[in-house]
Amino acid sequence: MIALDAAMILRDRWTRLEAHERRRLAQIVRKGRSISERDKADLKRIVGKLELLDAGRQLIPIVGRGRRGRRGRR
Repeated sequence: MIALDAAMILRDRWTRLEAHERRRLAQIVRKGRSISERDKADLKRIVGKLELLDAGRQLIPIVGRGRRGRRGRR
């Protein structure tokens, strides 16, 4: 259930991008470390639109639910 919840949150973030932004992001990532300044600017803009910090905040309670039951079992 935790993986499904996380996948749904991340899918929501991914669908916020338009098709051309998803293609551009994939193109930049495939280049690896040797990207131009333009690529870096595009990457920063697109990743900013994903709001990953907010996604992380949404995931904290979900991940915490799965860890509670494991405490003390060693």
